[in-house]
Amino acid sequence: MRSLLSCSKGSVAAIFALTLVPVLLAVGLAVDTARAYAVKSRLQQALDAAALAVGSSTGTDTELQALGQKFFDANFKPSGLATTSSIQIAVNGDTITAAGTATVDTTLMGLAGFDTMQIAEQSQVIRAIRGLELAMVLDNTGSMTSNDNIGALREAAAELTDILFGGQAVHPKLRIALVPYSASVNPGAVSESLIAGSDVVDPNNVLGWKGCVIERAQPDAVADTPASTRSWTRYQWLPAIDNSYDPTTASTVRADPSTGNGGTGPNLGCPTPITPLTGDKATLDSAIAAMRAWSRGGTFSDIGMAWGLRVLSPEPPFTEGLAWNTPKWDKAVILMTDGENQFYKLTSNSGPNKPNTAVNSDQTGYGRLDELGRLGTTSLTTAKATINSRMTSVCQAMKAKGIIVYTITFTSGINSATKELYRSCASSPSKYFDSPTQDELKASFRAIATELSQLRISL
Repeated sequence: MRSLLSCSKGSVAAIFALTLVPVLLAVGLAVDTARAYAVKSRLQQALDAAALAVGSSTGTDTELQALGQKFFDANFKPSGLATTSSIQIAVNGDTITAAGTATVDTTLMGLAGFDTMQIAEQSQVIRAIRGLELAMVLDNTGSMTSNDNIGALREAAAELTDILFGGQAVHPKLRIALVPYSASVNPGAVSESLIAGSDVVDPNNVLGWKGCVIERAQPDAVADTPASTRSWTRYQWLPAIDNSYDPTTASTVRADPSTGNGGTGPNLGCPTPITPLTGDKATLDSAIAAMRAWSRGGTFSDIGMAWGLRVLSPEPPFTEGLAWNTPKWDKAVILMTDGENQFYKLTSNSGPNKPNTAVNSDQTGYGRLDELGRLGTTSLTTAKATINSRMTSVCQAMKAKGIIVYTITFTSGINSATKELYRSCASSPSKYFDSPTQDELKASFRAIATELSQLRISL
């Protein structure tokens, strides 16, 4: 027994046996920790990619989550280290957070009962939003009553506004103006300031004035030249066979767009007022909802675009626009029509109205075509060419000032010449949208909204 107790043979083996488990656990911890750090690094990189992708895009929460998942999956491919993973995207204003987890199967740490390790990471980006001033110059002519096309236009414009505001009621980096046009344009609150002092309302006409104007003579007709001359005049369609009303009867003051060519009154053909640049979404929603199709007079997109330029300009009559080339701000315009530019003349009886053989056109923002001082011609064909030329000149002036110009032709009846006119007006062919149907019109507005949103995002 004394010999056995004093024998030291095999003591190292016994000691090693006693320390083997701790040694294995230490080695396992080192190995599994290295595996976990490798997964952690890949997880962080994948979350960074997902957050950047979402931060530079727009869309619904579902769409952004899908986009983030797509970029995460592309950068966190299975490698045998992680068995499961997940990602969650959160958008809070301009802050985008991508949070993710991954499960790592352990090796030797399983001896201590730790079969898996959970890794959690997150990536956060803050996007800087460039400012945008946008004018929507939209056709509100009588032909838009067909198939309730004016209703489809209201829906398209409202959806664009929803996308650009992105859930914010008041946006500090976004201002949108609405410019409805038909045979004339209604400058709204600034109308009175534009009228020459010599232009007074007939005291015998108790019906009032809605706000539309007769445009200035050349070279100022569609130009962004100083408004201090007050050389516009009131749009007042005097009683005539083609606009048969009693000027002392108050019921005809504003005209009723639902009566179409049978409408009457001094303001017949005068659309809803311009809404100047505003960052208040509720104001825009109300203005869009108020748009109606106003029959008679014709279609004058050159006048509409001229007022689109004026609402974006920092110079009077509208002064909401920032100075040209303000850093980190863009200006854009959307011009939409459902037909060609033209003077219109009533050709058949409608309500109390009858064709007027003494004139060549209805009343418009240029007066009647018979007033030679306005367009220099009584020919419908020559006048149409002049209107198109003036529209082209406004488009060129806008692009020269750095305004991004989008154009849309709507309905299947648009002829090739009108399409080409609008295509050449746009800043580039890709910014022209031909939309034969209501669904395509809405898709065009969505595409423009998405492009403008992406233009404004930087990280």
